[in-house]
Amino acid sequence: MCVLKTGFLFVASEFGNHYLYQADCHLGDDDDEPEFSSAMPLEEGDTFFYAPRHLQNLVLVDELDSLSPIMACQIADLGR
Repeated sequence: MCVLKTGFLFVASEFGNHYLYQADCHLGDDDDEPEFSSAMPLEEGDTFFYAPRHLQNLVLVDELDSLSPIMACQIADLGR
């Protein structure tokens, strides 16, 4: 991942497509989601759960097709 000063995020993948995102003005400060931190003390038996959600702060700008190398190959002799 590479975060640029212009507000873009470039994500390069080893085995998938590469993506370029732009930071959106919604920073998530006004939602009703509870905040969690590893610095918060926990009582014994307490756990935190969260529900994953779709991206809200990033907008997909461009997608580059993967040029990943071939990692495995099998050649068959169809002539014989």
